[in-house]
Amino acid sequence: MNPIEILSNEHGLIRQYLDIMSMAAEKIENGQRPSEAFFEKGVDFARTFTDQYHHFKEEYVLFVQLAQKKRGEVDAQLDALRYEHERGRSLVTNIENAVPGYAARDPIKTGELLENIAAYTSLLRHHIHVEDHVFYPMARKTLTAEEFEALAPEFEKQHEKYGRDTFERCHKMVVDMGSMISHLR
Repeated sequence: MNPIEILSNEHGLIRQYLDIMSMAAEKIENGQRPSEAFFEKGVDFARTFTDQYHHFKEEYVLFVQLAQKKRGEVDAQLDALRYEHERGRSLVTNIENAVPGYAARDPIKTGELLENIAAYTSLLRHHIHVEDHVFYPMARKTLTAEEFEALAPEFEKQHEKYGRDTFERCHKMVVDMGSMISHLR
């Protein structure tokens, strides 16, 4: 699999996660209560898979390669994508901070939790769409086959750092999250 296919495949798992987070928010709005553990698992997935594993490959491998190749032509776009990654990190922290109050049935913290889930899922859905339909096609046109091959060892370092089974482990987290909310009625 080439680096863009790897990133796109990871986007698929992130979209599944976002769908489950949105379902959890909908359940709260309908008077049901996903567990505190559900949201802790959600924060763990966002930090481990989305941010450290996936976004690292974009920001420190692909973006760097494109910035060098394009010599400043795409710096504004890359800065916008990096900003969205940073904004996502902030929203995940806000979700994490609201969970104890939600668990204590604090209506203000519950509102903050819902607001931050909505902002996070909206941001990442839009972000993924831009990457999949604008940024990745540009990378395919811009980088040569040799430059793509040079990305592979850097991606491999991330796989080694987090474990070869990272995608599978994180997929299981998403499946477990789905199971945790599927029984709520």
